[in-house]
Amino acid sequence: MDIRAKDFVLMPRHLRKFNHAQIEFFDGKKGKLFYPYVMVREDRTIVPIMIEKRDNYERIHKVYASRELVAERKTSRAQLRSTGRG
Repeated sequence: MDIRAKDFVLMPRHLRKFNHAQIEFFDGKKGKLFYPYVMVREDRTIVPIMIEKRDNYERIHKVYASRELVAERKTSRAQLRSTGRG
C-alpha cells in the first residue's frame, strides 16, 4: 500500500518521505521536519525534537507538505493517518 493513500497509518519512519514538511503539535508548536528531528523555535532558539521517540511522535497533530495537509491525527490518542492528498 502507498503511504499517500487515504487512511494509511503513518509510523515515524514513513515521515522520511515528507522531509522539510511543516509539523504542527497538539500544544500549538510548529516546526520543520528534518528526519529524524523536528526543529522547533522556542524563545529565539531552535530546539530539535526526535520524532522516533514514542512520546514525541504521539504529540504530532498535523503534517503539511508544500502548504497541503498530508497527514492528521484527530485526537491525541488516535493514529496518525494520511489524508490522501499531496
